[in-house]
Amino acid sequence: TFRQELDRLGIPLLGPDVNRSGADFGVELRADGTQCVRYALAAIRNVGHAAMTELERERTDNGPFKSVADFAGRLDARYVNKRQIEVLACAGAFDGLTGNRHQVYKAADRIVRHAQTAAEERASNQVSLFGGAGGGESAALTLPNVDDWPAMDRLRYEFDAIGFYLSAHPMDAYGASLQRLGVVAMGDIPKLHRIEPGRKKVAGIVVTKQERRAKQSGNPFAFVQLSDKTGVYEIVVFSEVLSQSRELLVAGQPVLVAVDPQANENETRMTAAEITDLDQAVANTAAGLRIHLRDESPLPQLKTILQRESRGRGTVSVVLDLDGDEEVEMALPGRYRLSTGARRALKALPGVSVQDV
Repeated sequence: TFRQELDRLGIPLLGPDVNRSGADFGVELRADGTQCVRYALAAIRNVGHAAMTELERERTDNGPFKSVADFAGRLDARYVNKRQIEVLACAGAFDGLTGNRHQVYKAADRIVRHAQTAAEERASNQVSLFGGAGGGESAALTLPNVDDWPAMDRLRYEFDAIGFYLSAHPMDAYGASLQRLGVVAMGDIPKLHRIEPGRKKVAGIVVTKQERRAKQSGNPFAFVQLSDKTGVYEIVVFSEVLSQSRELLVAGQPVLVAVDPQANENETRMTAAEITDLDQAVANTAAGLRIHLRDESPLPQLKTILQRESRGRGTVSVVLDLDGDEEVEMALPGRYRLSTGARRALKALPGVSVQDV
């Protein structure tokens, strides 16, 4: 059952009949039967329990925050600083108030200053020119006019704030291309290795790299953490492969890795036999792209990039979000080359999400 699977993965189930006290992370069953992921604000990196307890108290006592300006006007500046606002923005804590995380991140210092001014007004019992005690500065708060981060950057900042990808995973964008490349999930390696030992292909986003030197030979090797949709796993990269792929082993880089699993009693160790650029490998195999747009603003840049790629074999379709959780998909005429550079340029466009098909 769903509950048994959550127990197996060590994820608490939160709901009316379950005590959520002390649970930083869990799946919540709503009253209407739908499910959602709930993650504690205090568990976000560099935020702190005291600040989030105060924030929750204000929200409970005086109702949900209506906007970022409302948040700034009611925030107790003694508990929250600029860095905490930045991390909360990266984690998506303001997504219910504005979908532009970059905008809140850039406004962090401004938000704290408004909170300090509002607190001073409340303390002196002054009435603002805007008609409410302590509300003038926060009501006048304007956010900087900046585009949101591109989808991959947005997820990278989210990972830095939380410690894992929560709202989505960068590997989602590669779709069916991973199957065509013969990639298996890293979480399935122990089971697959027992059934059919031998080399496997995995793909993931580089999280960290720690280089060492062998005691006897002095040759360099590295422990590299990779993240795919099943979790974060470690691979060992010895000197020859390391020297050939060191430039790829940087945080945030998507890679394709041929690994040789070795099982012992407690774990399955993965040693890298070859490491290549995942985007390059996908560009050689993908049939096409689905490009999701939130609005029309990226269209001029999108047109420019695709015009440079107009002679090839790949198909491209554009998906537009409509009101009411509906979308419309339109296939573009012609075929496209869809080089690695073009794919990266498309993924870097604000307001654009790219998926391989």
